[in-house]
Amino acid sequence: MAVGSERLLADEGSYFHTGGPIVRIKRDGERASVELVNDHTLTAVLADRAYWERKGRGNDWTRCDPPPHVVRAVRLGQDRPHLLNLSGLAHQPFYGADGSLVTTPGYDEGTGLYATFNRADFTLKDPTREEAIYALDYLKWLLREFFFVSEKDMAAALSAILTAAVRPTLDQAPAFNISATQSGSGKSHLAKLIVLVATPDEAFNTTYPEKDEEAKKVLLAMLLQKPSAIVFDDMQGSWKPLGPLNRALTSATTTERILGSSQTATARTNTLILGTGNGTEPEGDMRRRVVSIYLDPKGKKAALHRYSKDEPVSHARKNRGSVVVAALTIIEAFRAAGQPFAEVPPIGTFEEWSAKCRHPLIWLGEPDPAESLIEQVRQDPDGDLLEELLDIWSDLFGTRSVTVRKVIEKTAERPDLLDVLADLNLLDGRTVNPGRFGWYLKKNRGRRVGCFRIEPGESLERRSWRVIIN
Repeated sequence: MAVGSERLLADEGSYFHTGGPIVRIKRDGERASVELVNDHTLTAVLADRAYWERKGRGNDWTRCDPPPHVVRAVRLGQDRPHLLNLSGLAHQPFYGADGSLVTTPGYDEGTGLYATFNRADFTLKDPTREEAIYALDYLKWLLREFFFVSEKDMAAALSAILTAAVRPTLDQAPAFNISATQSGSGKSHLAKLIVLVATPDEAFNTTYPEKDEEAKKVLLAMLLQKPSAIVFDDMQGSWKPLGPLNRALTSATTTERILGSSQTATARTNTLILGTGNGTEPEGDMRRRVVSIYLDPKGKKAALHRYSKDEPVSHARKNRGSVVVAALTIIEAFRAAGQPFAEVPPIGTFEEWSAKCRHPLIWLGEPDPAESLIEQVRQDPDGDLLEELLDIWSDLFGTRSVTVRKVIEKTAERPDLLDVLADLNLLDGRTVNPGRFGWYLKKNRGRRVGCFRIEPGESLERRSWRVIIN
């Protein structure tokens, strides 16, 4: 009965699975959203689509709702022989599995995307360099009132717009950090503009998670609903390198346990991720996963800034088709020109993103939009501190195997060692925490910094470590 019930759902055309859970697409004109299906909804739909009976008193058959065990079997089933997989929503033309631009709304089997848009709103002209330059000028006009620190910050914002236009078909893409020097600088306004290129609807706005467990719950719950964009608005701290968020930015899918259930689910990560805040910076491994856009009014009272009559967000909302077409024209023109890649440092994991959202802008004469990401990787304070620690360590012990406790004992005679351990946040008050120090070494085992790396020692004593000099 479960298989037959699933077939009934599939025939509806609006029910899909997303790596486990069943979802349905809710339509409102040309707009659509995705919601998880619960037992109550399944019961109502199956009761409406089929005639269910049970034997009552006197062996008489009477109509009833589908049995709860059938409903649960449908919802929790591991095999989905009839329901199609939904990888996401596309609110504009998108790139199909063969690399060509798909301009037809509806479900696309090659990508698993469900497209919901009026194709008449997205008419592309011949993708020539001249048309691409015109499209670029239009997008730069749209950004004219934001307080970018430099041209490379505007280039990063342009790249965010291109990313928003094609994010559903990119397996991986960096997040974008919109950071300003003061409140009211237009961070959230810029985020709204970028989000409008991804979807005519609102983004999922949420608080940046503090710990891994929180990140698992929040991200999976949101990604299963296939949002076009997630915005960590008004961040109060930096982009912490949380495992679930790291995976969401560099993997095509993420698998986590569903909140309140023992069941796991696999969700696609093809969602635009933005964050806004004052002085926000990516930390640790997030440095190679986040492109930063810096805004600075430079003494002006930003909160009192009055946008022109044709202000960016209102214009984009009224002319969304034109904005998306401009972004796609730039990408298509670059492809038509044979993809003349620039001589810039490659960014591992984000090759496809670079081909569509980075190199086309450089081809048109813009600064490298990924320059902030590259600089963040080069200027790695965590790596610098580790290198400083291992330099002092090798001066004290050479390449001998020593325990954490012996290293800590040396802080009495080497204040520079105590200083670097303090900078690494390994102290409790004025003393080094051995457990935290050991965890830090384990986390960084094998990592190369300068000519050093830390590896497990060969001592027969308690857990020991040694510095390897390359």
